[in-house]
Amino acid sequence: MLGILRKDFSLMVSSKQTMMLLLLYIPLLLFVAESFVPEHLYFMIIVFYTYIMAITSFTYDISGKSKYIVNSLPISRKEFVLYKYLSIFVYLAVTIVYAGVYLWIISTLNLANVDYFNLRGIINAVPTFMIFASIVFPAYIRFEPKIAQIIHMVVFMTFFIVCSNISYVGEEGVLKYLGILKWEQVMLVALVLYMVSLLLSIKLYENRDL
Repeated sequence: MLGILRKDFSLMVSSKQTMMLLLLYIPLLLFVAESFVPEHLYFMIIVFYTYIMAITSFTYDISGKSKYIVNSLPISRKEFVLYKYLSIFVYLAVTIVYAGVYLWIISTLNLANVDYFNLRGIINAVPTFMIFASIVFPAYIRFEPKIAQIIHMVVFMTFFIVCSNISYVGEEGVLKYLGILKWEQVMLVALVLYMVSLLLSIKLYENRDL
């Protein structure tokens, strides 16, 4: 499993497009969403980086050239899918460190008012990217890349629209309506969806022609 993880990070580092996205997303978000409170901004950054790293790795192995490398590894298809689902938490840890250093530099230079560590933001991010992965991962296994990409973009854009609405303070914000939900309830929904998605992905991948 460690070998696959090293391969995933090597692929991301070698991709100029992915590296540019990882480097420029925070400045772009600070420019576009300058009215966001630091906690909401931190939450968006944590979700974005964790999700992007996970989905980039997943799509490389499912539909990219690296699938031939994966097929040569001494692991079963079930183990491979299980690794992919568990790896999102590894990407969360990497994101916390990367975003923390990036935002700490911005804060130290007084370029913007940002949080470089926010525990509540991290806790709220966990069920969010679990739900995203639960929807998008099976789509990339089941459908053609173009269809899966559309599903990915719908999920991604929905996240930004909702976050933009939550950023409003007062009657207009979606937060007013989401306030009735407790974190434990959201996490339970995310966990159930995550487990159902994992089992579905294992079944789909075991029956997939490679």
